[in-house]
Amino acid sequence: MSEAVQEPQGAASGAGAPGSQPDAVTAGAARPTFRERLALWADAFKAIKWKRVLILGGIGIVVAAIAVVLIVNFVPVGWSRFIGDFAQNDAGRAILVGLIVGFCFTLVPLMVLLLLAYRSPAWVKVVLVVLAVLLATPNLLTLWIQTGASGSVHAADRIMDTEAYGFSGASIWGAVIGALAFLVWAWLFISSRLTKRKLRTLRDTPAGS
Repeated sequence: MSEAVQEPQGAASGAGAPGSQPDAVTAGAARPTFRERLALWADAFKAIKWKRVLILGGIGIVVAAIAVVLIVNFVPVGWSRFIGDFAQNDAGRAILVGLIVGFCFTLVPLMVLLLLAYRSPAWVKVVLVVLAVLLATPNLLTLWIQTGASGSVHAADRIMDTEAYGFSGASIWGAVIGALAFLVWAWLFISSRLTKRKLRTLRDTPAGS
């Protein structure tokens, strides 16, 4: 009786072994060859509407070139005139505004960049970097006016010197103070988080261990 029972089991196992080979062959045959991949890439390349791509690419290049020309020729002068109108030829007011602008638009972007330390998706990190650059734009414009060599930059520098004397130097000092304030704030922030983590670990650790 025992032999009669064991024979069907052996037959079933023997029947199952050959059945696994066609599956492996099918799985291997499902992978496209290199020539088939080249054919797929060629079909995809032919399916691209190159006329539309070239037209859109040309429009994008023209728009980008116009934007660069406008930024280079008008943004520095516009920023210097804005600061000059705000300062109203008052050196004390220009220095105060420079300190505030340099401090705020250095501290806040650095605080935004500190958020990159948290675990987040890649697109969130890209948004944070773009936001930090936008927030630092006033200081970047002032630095551009002080270090640039184009005609519009020189004109903006002359406007700064006549209508908002002391703004550029004060903004640099404000940026330095903002960076130091960020370092102090970051040290306090990180040390407080480490302290809370240690306290949580001690609270969760049994007393006898």
